[in-house]
Amino acid sequence: MLRSIKFAQSAGRLLKQGEGRRFVSVDPKRGTEFIFSRLSDATKASPLIAKLQQECWDGYVSTGRGCHTLFQLLDTDSSGAICWQEIRFFLENVRESDINPNARKEVLESAAEGVITFPKFQQWLIKATMVDQGLKNTYAMENYQASIGNAPKPDSDHSWNKHTMSQSLRRMQYAVRGEVVIRADALAAEGKKIIYTNIGNPHAVGQKPLTYYRQVLALCDLPAECGVGNSQIASAFPADVVERAIEMRKAIGPAGTGAYTNSQGIMDFRKDVANFITMRDQHVAIPSNIFLANGASHAIEQVLTALIGNNRDAIMIPIPQYPIYSAIISRLGARQVGYFLDE
Repeated sequence: MLRSIKFAQSAGRLLKQGEGRRFVSVDPKRGTEFIFSRLSDATKASPLIAKLQQECWDGYVSTGRGCHTLFQLLDTDSSGAICWQEIRFFLENVRESDINPNARKEVLESAAEGVITFPKFQQWLIKATMVDQGLKNTYAMENYQASIGNAPKPDSDHSWNKHTMSQSLRRMQYAVRGEVVIRADALAAEGKKIIYTNIGNPHAVGQKPLTYYRQVLALCDLPAECGVGNSQIASAFPADVVERAIEMRKAIGPAGTGAYTNSQGIMDFRKDVANFITMRDQHVAIPSNIFLANGASHAIEQVLTALIGNNRDAIMIPIPQYPIYSAIISRLGARQVGYFLDE
């Protein structure tokens, strides 16, 4: 809404400059009024129009919202339709790297006066912001088709589809589970032997697990009479494992490992983490400031969710990068700024 108000204010300043006849268009879905003017080709290339188009485009690329606003900005006569020539003017005002090459090619090769309604414009936006070349997980699609016994319905038949879903989620790419893995799954389905190294999964490629952690966890999960409270436990588990399991079970409490805990994690465990950080960094760490997460990806997502406030925020990440960074940044509607590790 704030972006729409700013857009209307900027358009209002343009009208005060006497650059055209005023039109008022009302978006029925949000009841928000936008002010437009009938512009000449020269005016369309003016710095103010360029700025408006760039701002609206940045908002759409970052958040996936504002498709109607962007269309109305191009539909300068409020006719409900635009032409390819108007999109060409628009492309001159946005970063070339933001537009999928195939979508740009479609604009340049289409007849300048071809009529484009909002649904068609929305379809073009989907293509314009597509980060790959339309790759589909054929392996998953074949399994889905086999399970339902017939061909899936067209995307447009579903109320939740690539047009109505979160556009930030649609554009999100997670290379760890992406194109290479899709191809690997297809080859595995054909009977080929695949060694998956796309994630940190050493056990899958033959590394033996560290027994200490598993033994401690086993004693924490087992009922006391079968585990730490059993008189024969010393013959089955090492003494340091039993000692640590008793400490952890006391910290967890009588409800055991199957119960919910404090959202930051169990306090005694956070005290251990805080003590470790204090000894390592020679700086006092406070247990109440410690948050435990179920893996690095979850922790990264929590931190980025807290950091990113709006679609103008940008996160600097190293290149090459762990793919979860760019994936979450896209989903949260911010921008990724890469820097190379060349120092």
